[in-house]
Amino acid sequence: SGLKKSIDQAVRGIATDLFKTIKRYTPVRSGRARKNWRMTKKSKSNYEVRNKVPYIERLDAGYSKQSPKGMTRPSLREVLTRNRSRRIR
Repeated sequence: SGLKKSIDQAVRGIATDLFKTIKRYTPVRSGRARKNWRMTKKSKSNYEVRNKVPYIERLDAGYSKQSPKGMTRPSLREVLTRNRSRRIR
């Protein structure tokens, strides 16, 4: 249906926004952590954004001076703010 398609598009858009934002917040030394972000589609409206580098949890805990607040929380905050008034058509 049209509504379901609109919802799927909105979810994909928000997931893509989070993926791009979290990459931007990831500190760069060698570039390995930033390059290892992946977004996979788990089902129709279910996406997973993850990073498998062994030190990603340390970076997200604020280990790097480039991202003292980590990446996940600032990214989620930014994406939520940007999409708070999003309408599904």
